[in-house]
Amino acid sequence: MVGANFNYQFIDWSHDKIAGEDFEHKGTLSATIFTPNITVGLNDWWNITFSQVIGRRVMTWGVKDSITIHHRDEGSDTDFINKNGDIQAIGGLLGDSRILVRFLALNAGKGSGLRLFLGGGIGIPSKNTLTSTPFIKDVEHRHFSMSEGIYKAIFETQFFVKRTKNPVFAGGTFSIEQPLGESEYGYDGSRLVDFSLTAFSKKIKLINGSIGGNIMFRNTSEAYWNGIAAPNSKSTLIIPGIGTLWSLGFATLSVNLQYPIFIEGAFSGGDGDSNENIDTWQISIGMRRILNYYIPWLYW
Repeated sequence: MVGANFNYQFIDWSHDKIAGEDFEHKGTLSATIFTPNITVGLNDWWNITFSQVIGRRVMTWGVKDSITIHHRDEGSDTDFINKNGDIQAIGGLLGDSRILVRFLALNAGKGSGLRLFLGGGIGIPSKNTLTSTPFIKDVEHRHFSMSEGIYKAIFETQFFVKRTKNPVFAGGTFSIEQPLGESEYGYDGSRLVDFSLTAFSKKIKLINGSIGGNIMFRNTSEAYWNGIAAPNSKSTLIIPGIGTLWSLGFATLSVNLQYPIFIEGAFSGGDGDSNENIDTWQISIGMRRILNYYIPWLYW
C-alpha cells in the first residue's frame, strides 16, 4: 500500500512584554507538512511501514514597527545565524523518518468484527534541527525546526470494529513516542502519548462518501536543554475533529479538520516566561492506494 498525508497547521499567538522591551509580542506560526509512506505486507499477520516527513514551518512577526531578538519573519528551510556568527538552527525541508512494524493480533476477516494491531518502531531524526537552546535572553534565536534531532522509540496499538449499521467503522489508536537520549546538541525531548477515537458513518448519497468525528487526547512530558527544563514543553491537549472519507475507485481520500485545545501548558514556540494567548487549527488530507502486487521473495 502506498499513501501520503498532507497537514497544514496555523497558530495565531501573542504574549506579554519581555523584560527590556516595551511592546507585546504577536505573530503567526504555520506548518505545511507532506508525509509519503509505503506499507509492505510481510505475510498475513505482519507488515512494515516506511514514512518520511517533508515540510516547512514559517513564523511571521506581527509587530512590524518593532525589532526583537526573539521573533522575526523566517522559515525552517533556511539556517539561522545569530550575531555571534553561530548557526543556532540548521535549515532544510526534511523532518524525521519512521520505520514501523505491525502485527495483526486479532482479525475477524473481511466482514463485521474486531481488528487489533500491535506495533513498534523507531523515529530517525534529520539534521534540520536547533543546535542550541532558544530560551536565551541576550542573543537572537529561533524556536522551531523540522526535526528535534533525537531518535525515538515508537509503540502503537490500533483497534477498530467494522459493523453493518452506523457507525460502520469505529476504533482508536494508542501510541507512545519515547526519546532515546539527548540530541548531539544537548536537547532531551518530550515523551509523547496519544490516545484517539474515530467513528465513520455509512456512505451518504448526497456527498457520495462518509462523514465522521474524532477526538485525540495528547500529553507531552517536560523537555530539557542541557539539563534545564524547556518552558511550555509539558502540555495536555484535547483535539476534536470532523472528517469525510471518499472512495475514488483507484484510491481512498480523507479530509479532516481539527481544533486543538490546551488543557495544560501552552505553545512551545513561545518565550517561556510570559502569559500566552493562542488560537490554532489544522487540516489534514490523506490518500492511500492498495496495490494488487506482492514481492514473492519477501512474502513469508
